[in-house]
Amino acid sequence: MLRRNPFEGVRFLVGLAVGGVIAGVLLAIPVFLVGMLLQQVLPEPLRLALLAAVAVWLGVADLRDRTPHIWRQVPQRLVRTLPGGTLGVVWGIDLGLLFTTQKTVSLIWLALAAVLLVDPASAPLLLLCVVLVASLLVSLWSMSKHADLPERRSRKWVVRARRASGVTILAVALSLVVAVVQA
Repeated sequence: MLRRNPFEGVRFLVGLAVGGVIAGVLLAIPVFLVGMLLQQVLPEPLRLALLAAVAVWLGVADLRDRTPHIWRQVPQRLVRTLPGGTLGVVWGIDLGLLFTTQKTVSLIWLALAAVLLVDPASAPLLLLCVVLVASLLVSLWSMSKHADLPERRSRKWVVRARRASGVTILAVALSLVVAVVQA
């Protein structure tokens, strides 16, 4: 879109950020409320142990190239029917809701679990940051020379990213286990 019509491309990217902010706020509210409830009901060592278990599951999933996500996207027909700004808002909301988009790695899931189980008060700030960073990355990627990578090369990059993510997440899980044992 940026190459065909720069004005519509910019409107799309602005809409993407606006839609992301809307979705980030919508997602932050239930995460905050459920997280506060969990904080009152479950003791901290149990919440940390649950987070460690989630981290192990996500780390192993990434290492096995099985990152949890839903196999769907915003319908491609919308690209032809919606103006750039509206399309950006729709995609921004979809991206910002986190649960409705494909994931390359599980780091976002781990961050969401950490907010829910450890620090729900950070939900608004963290989720807005995740959404804005994701929008920024989509914007930068769409303007890069790599945006038209052949599927084969793109797949190799995904596998490497998942391996790195899996190892990182398992390291986080190990540190959580140490924190629980020391508590």
